Amino acid sequence: MGINQNNQESETFTNNPLAPLFFEYVDILKAHHFHKEAEDLVEASEQYHLPENRIIVTKIVMEMQRVAILDEKDKLQVFMERERSLR
Repeated sequence: MGINQNNQESETFTNNPLAPLFFEYVDILKAHHFHKEAEDLVEASEQYHLPENRIIVTKIVMEMQRVAILDEKDKLQVFMERERSLR
């Protein structure tokens, strides 16, 4: 069991090939002064082995892929509108 825990602890999202898209979103949040939200997402990526964090990270990557052709300002607007519609 200890070996499995060590593997899970070392399994972060930073090694994932889709990590650049996720961290681009984190950078967009920081650029618009959403520092706490960005921090929370970085923490979630550091514990990517947890199912709830994997879901969060995956949804963000999917959205980033969807809006990849938009410029940075448009991306934030799309994410904010999407967030409101999910509530």
